[in-house]
Amino acid sequence: MKKIVVPLSVLGFVMVVAIGSFLFSAGSDNGSANASDLVGSWSGSQGAELTLHKDGSLTAVKVPTTFSAEDDTPIKPFTGKGSWKLMEKPRYDDQEIEVSLGDVFGSKIGTQLKVNGKGARDGIYIPISEDSGAKFLFKRPRQ
Repeated sequence: MKKIVVPLSVLGFVMVVAIGSFLFSAGSDNGSANASDLVGSWSGSQGAELTLHKDGSLTAVKVPTTFSAEDDTPIKPFTGKGSWKLMEKPRYDDQEIEVSLGDVFGSKIGTQLKVNGKGARDGIYIPISEDSGAKFLFKRPRQ
């Protein structure tokens, strides 16, 4: 009987710790920001630049709107003006930034960015693939 009790108590302890850490991380404010945290310039790879203005407008240079299905390479970059809006943070995901990049042939081009880290300290990103978790990351330019 003693041989069974010890492994079961260890297993129970491990389960409690695992569940507790999940609940703690799920309720955290990681991946969240205030609009004021996002205002300013952001740089990505391949010359991509995004400037978010306080009034909700934005300026984009070479911001990818689509990615290659083969290797996640950015394609169809957008350069121009648009608008942005910070959405309410969902409980279990990073906070979203809704982005409208203007009109092309009468259709609005939009993309979704997400906040990376508390207060966007780790940048903002365009999710490339939900399956792989691949991201196109924008960071603050180094001063």
